[in-house]
Amino acid sequence: MRFRITMLAVLLMAGATYAQAPKETKDTKETKETKETKQAAERAPNADEELALAAMEGLMAQPPERALPIIKKVLAGTQTKLVKQRALFVLSQIEGPEAQEILAQTARSSDAAMRSEAIRSIGIGGNPKALDALQSVYNAGSPEVKDEVLQAWMIAGHKEPVFQAALNAKTEEEATKAIHMLGVMGATDELRKLGDRPNAARGLLDAYAISGDLASLRKIAEGTGEKAVRVEAVQRMGIIESDASRAALREIYARSTDAEIKEAALQGMLISGDEQGVLALYRAAKTSEEKRALLRILSMMDGDAALQAIDAALETK
Repeated sequence: MRFRITMLAVLLMAGATYAQAPKETKDTKETKETKETKQAAERAPNADEELALAAMEGLMAQPPERALPIIKKVLAGTQTKLVKQRALFVLSQIEGPEAQEILAQTARSSDAAMRSEAIRSIGIGGNPKALDALQSVYNAGSPEVKDEVLQAWMIAGHKEPVFQAALNAKTEEEATKAIHMLGVMGATDELRKLGDRPNAARGLLDAYAISGDLASLRKIAEGTGEKAVRVEAVQRMGIIESDASRAALREIYARSTDAEIKEAALQGMLISGDEQGVLALYRAAKTSEEKRALLRILSMMDGDAALQAIDAALETK
């Protein structure tokens, strides 16, 4: 369950791939710069850097008033970017206003690697004022910067600005990323508020599934909205993998007269591994066509229930 949800979250957050490369813009230049600086930062530290990093760790045990002047000197000095990035992390553990202001300023830096580390460190530090200050960074940022700010808010569990980002998004892609992040955060109340907006259902389905919000998925599935969206809502119930979601899928299959909805319920049961539920439906099936469809699903599950059904089907009457 944990692996499947983690993989789904990664897939949902992946960007679109284009067959034709676009002309180089300010944002693509920034992406190239970010990759280069991150690659440099990820290399193994040399001997001097190892000593400096150890010194940075030692600063964390010092009182803020003694640690802060040294961190400021490091950030303004000639130390390597790797050491300066570690200094930003140490800075995030200091609660004073001066430390938070330095982080906020660095989060607006033109240096992509330092900006990224400052944003991440603000998320780790969890200072409410510093997290709120990221709003202006988000508003003015490139798509990559927006992603970094969303990650910081997610790390800190800061739901409200992520909700506002989804609410005020200027593009569908921007809204989808914020919605998916709310799903990862388990922000059920915020997602339900977004669900009350017209035409919001499709973009929220994956977020509801990731956050385990069966009630919202079922509301869409059993509503009167677009049929394709209702079918997708039924399928995604299987991602939740709870007793309640499995029971809901069985009920939807048994009650529905719509072939697409019934098929979606079976797909959801396959995803959740509800072998016993499919077996019960197989035994209760009234037509040979339905039995064949259910037997195919059982065979895909590759468990004991499939063998029981196969053995029963092959018995001489």
